[in-house]
Amino acid sequence: MVSSELIEYLRNAKVIDFIDEIEIPAYVVDTERRIVYWNKQATKLTGYEASEVIGKPCAQQVLNHVDRSGIPVCSTELCPLYQSIKNGIPVQVPFAVYGLTKSGKRRPFSVEGLPIKVENKVIGAIELFTDAEKIDADMAVAIKVQESFVPKSTDNIDFFYRPSSGLGGDMIYYNPPWIGIIDISGHGIAAALVSMLIRTILDQIIAFDPQLNGLPFLLENELKKFDLQNIYLTGIIGQLNEEIFHFINMGHPSPVNVTKKIVLDTKNVVPVGLGLSEEYDSTVINTHDLSSGNLLLFTDGLTEMKTKTGMLGKEGLLNLLSSDDNPSKIYLKTMSQRASGLQEDDITMILIKR
Repeated sequence: MVSSELIEYLRNAKVIDFIDEIEIPAYVVDTERRIVYWNKQATKLTGYEASEVIGKPCAQQVLNHVDRSGIPVCSTELCPLYQSIKNGIPVQVPFAVYGLTKSGKRRPFSVEGLPIKVENKVIGAIELFTDAEKIDADMAVAIKVQESFVPKSTDNIDFFYRPSSGLGGDMIYYNPPWIGIIDISGHGIAAALVSMLIRTILDQIIAFDPQLNGLPFLLENELKKFDLQNIYLTGIIGQLNEEIFHFINMGHPSPVNVTKKIVLDTKNVVPVGLGLSEEYDSTVINTHDLSSGNLLLFTDGLTEMKTKTGMLGKEGLLNLLSSDDNPSKIYLKTMSQRASGLQEDDITMILIKR
């Protein structure tokens, strides 16, 4: 259906009347994401008149949505209109995007795409976008708080934290000699709040100087008190004493010896939060001597990244590594392999060096 036929159909179906009446900025695109209709509220919010945008793709000299880090949304699979047209379902972007207004200023918007169907065939989509400045300001504060808990790198430990959408469910725990990396199920605000809870629980447990092998069971018991449904975590946590790192692996990706470019063969226990943690004995403790190589701890967002040939995986990561890499270099190398324009999962790393 060409654009003129689409707009005529929408007029006959009274869809245009509805879009004009609602007090929400909205516009309509065809299946190629060319704008065919732009309501008055959209003009009021962005400054663009309908005559300035109709006929143009929404990513071309119009809103040009980007995420918080400046990565384009319109040209990726995260675009709600793309997903609505492709899958025929309503799609809401799970974070604020920043649209370019006519004045040249970017404003945060909450965005939702709704497919338009005729006889179950998608013929276009409607985008609803509303001012999200208050939400964005609150999010900025929350992000700043979470970032404040990321430790500063030291001479022998590099810390790296990059959530996929501002707030994340990954967590670094550093309370020397204790070091840990934790991946909480889920993403966004809920996972970020749980990460703060986990941090508090760990502080309380470690204050009593527990045995390392007893940590998962103690953490499980404390977590039960909050009755969090369907929340669990994987992680590696241990103690660094000079060049020896003793650690326990709670269902987490095994660390990598960056110097030798090998994945450690670790003894693992089950993730915490599933109700299956036991009072483990010392045989579950792993040991790494840094004299044999620098050790990289990471969350699965790194190796489960989608590339053009499939998931990156541990082999893909090893192929990219150099012995002198730091986490920032590793991040840039892996991101260069991604198929999507966006980072789809939180990525956190700790590099422990000799």
